[in-house]
Amino acid sequence: MEVILLESFDKLGKIGDTVIVKDGFARNYLLPQKKALRANDKNKKYYEKIKEDLKVKNNELIEDSRKTSDILKKTELIFIRQASDSGQLYGSVSPKDISVHLEEKKIIVPSSSINLTSPIKNIGIFDVVIKLHAEVSVKVILNVATSTENASEQKRSLEMKNEKKSLIKNEEKIVSKNTSEANVVDSKDKKTLNSEKIEEDENNIGNEEK
Repeated sequence: MEVILLESFDKLGKIGDTVIVKDGFARNYLLPQKKALRANDKNKKYYEKIKEDLKVKNNELIEDSRKTSDILKKTELIFIRQASDSGQLYGSVSPKDISVHLEEKKIIVPSSSINLTSPIKNIGIFDVVIKLHAEVSVKVILNVATSTENASEQKRSLEMKNEKKSLIKNEEKIVSKNTSEANVVDSKDKKTLNSEKIEEDENNIGNEEK
């Protein structure tokens, strides 16, 4: 089915785009949720009348999403769960669990906006991407542990690991820079030697001619 989008969608299109989607997706979601219109002449004319209001509304949504993103970046998400000795959870942490946890902190994020390919079933620290808007995403750190003490230990271990990676990266940059500088000096030395040899050869030739 061909529709006119009334909202921006990641990988689908922006407001006002005319796109082709599956009939079921249009009938069951886009049209009843008023997120799109059937792309006929009547609706195209109607869209032209409302497009400026839609753009203003969309800009407001983007601004709200950015504010929520800033809050999420400063929010520590810790889930205390029971687990076996191997670290496997007796249960899991799902997008719904994360959504409820955030709601308790007065941060409203629908579970559909939380990108988890599958529920988390082990202790550890995980990167979770939250899609607040088609144009606004944020990565949050999810700390799943068997106690607050273990959560703190996991966090410290991650910080130490990241610090070590950063040091190694900086050392590699320094080595790379020094190597480049050494190559430049070596290249200059070779040019100087070549120049001196050419000059010496020319002098020798001149002497032989005499």
